[in-house]
Amino acid sequence: MNEKVEIEIFHRRLTVEMEGLTPMEINSLAQKVSERMNEVHDNNRKIADSSKLAILTALEFAAENYRLKEATATDRLVLERKLDELSLSLQSALSSLPKK
Repeated sequence: MNEKVEIEIFHRRLTVEMEGLTPMEINSLAQKVSERMNEVHDNNRKIADSSKLAILTALEFAAENYRLKEATATDRLVLERKLDELSLSLQSALSSLPKK
């Protein structure tokens, strides 16, 4: 069962519950969202509507998540190639050993 947690994001209080997260993790995430919303607001002073700021903030988080997934996929491909190279090197080294 999820525990309800009271959080504050961009000067608004909410009660939320999130599956699989502790109250401390939820509060930490809420703090990061609030900080990012403040940054977005600082960079877009003409936007007064908190809903628009929330959407821009969500887009920033989505873009960050996308970049991380792409980087992870690239890293995985590089590691797989290295493993293939190591495997071939090992097979070559083992096949060149004298047979007993």
